[in-house]
Amino acid sequence: MELFKKAVGIMTKGNFITATPKSKVSDIALAMISGEVSGIPVLDNSKKLIGIVTEFDIIKSVKQGKDIKNIVTEDIMTKNPITVSEDTPVSEITNILETKNIIRVPVVDKSGKLVGIVSRRDILKGVTEVEGAPQIWW
Repeated sequence: MELFKKAVGIMTKGNFITATPKSKVSDIALAMISGEVSGIPVLDNSKKLIGIVTEFDIIKSVKQGKDIKNIVTEDIMTKNPITVSEDTPVSEITNILETKNIIRVPVVDKSGKLVGIVSRRDILKGVTEVEGAPQIWW
């Protein structure tokens, strides 16, 4: 049960869509729709997290008159996103999501490489699915 008190115990691992700085925003938007995700991490060539593109980033760019078929992720991504480590307590992650009004937070290792994502949904799953009974971590 101790495992579920930290990011490593509830994060989504390896089963997420990522982008590069040169990914077309129109492709990212389609990936969000088909993958039912609201944000996609942007990785450099060494798999380090350098940004994140959210639905809101795309909507803002359209509102500014940009054609999403003609721009790439580095044009609109949120650079240097808030991150946590695998050892970050779930209670701290919950506070980050609430105070920063964000939906997900990337989990990175010591070198800055993406190892997972914790979303509000991951926290809800952890609360309702651990051993078939609701759990409270804090």
